[in-house]
Amino acid sequence: MFETLFGGALAIIVLYFLLRAFGVSNYWRGVISGIVPVIGYLGLSTSNWPGGDVISMHMAVYLATATVLTVIGARQRGETKRLHWGPKVIIVFFLVLFVIDGTLLMVSGQGVPPVVAKWLLPPAKKTSQTAHTAFSGVVPHGEEAAKSINQFLASTDKQNKLGWNVSVAGLEEITQGRQASVAVTVKDADGQPLRGAVAAMALLRPGTAKPEQVLDLVEAEPGIYRTRIAVAQPGLLLAAIRLQRANDRYEVQQQLDVSATPLSPTLPQRGREQSSPLPVPARGIPAESGSKAARSGETGEG
Repeated sequence: MFETLFGGALAIIVLYFLLRAFGVSNYWRGVISGIVPVIGYLGLSTSNWPGGDVISMHMAVYLATATVLTVIGARQRGETKRLHWGPKVIIVFFLVLFVIDGTLLMVSGQGVPPVVAKWLLPPAKKTSQTAHTAFSGVVPHGEEAAKSINQFLASTDKQNKLGWNVSVAGLEEITQGRQASVAVTVKDADGQPLRGAVAAMALLRPGTAKPEQVLDLVEAEPGIYRTRIAVAQPGLLLAAIRLQRANDRYEVQQQLDVSATPLSPTLPQRGREQSSPLPVPARGIPAESGSKAARSGETGEG
């Protein structure tokens, strides 16, 4: 979203001055530079609909950028007279609109920055985790929605009666482009390892219904289910874990903040290629298989 928002505004500026170089009048420079990115973005949105609110923000920023350029370009070349306060107010208004739209778009997609959220919002009850502030999606209303809510409440009650204790380790170690091992430890109501469950994990961005990744977890030890995860882009993610044994199902979600990989100050040695992150293991393949493949690859390179 940020790429299309700010990239479109930059494209408008480039197109405006390009038309100016070809001698196009100021009025038509503003019209063409504003309409072309709007049409392009609408065409892009038909294949991947981002939502009406996101489209409205893009349209406002695109048209505001073209309007500001047209107002500034209306002055004659070489004119030394100070700009009237009216156009100045218009320019400031659209600049403020640009900043507000960008901020709202960032908050809706990624939430309030953790540092700001920790300062403004209290932590959730019985935990020190910062409150989740990203848009979580729309909530339907009506008879079908009421049935879904009742089913969710019944499922939650049944899950609580199971008494399973689920803990997740390794999510905090995930960084951009690097693999990390994640372990889910499950114990039953008696405190014994829960064996023979089918475990899966889905990673999705806040406010999106389609997960970025769906991974199978392999029972490496009694009651301990493992997998390896690599995330391409930084930002907030929700890890949704589902455990199924016979007719019993347990679901839990945990938020994680994937940090960007810092740039290495050292350059790779001459004559040797820099190793790339290993791919995520295919569904149904144990994590140990991926480790063996990695070791075989390293031996082959040597």
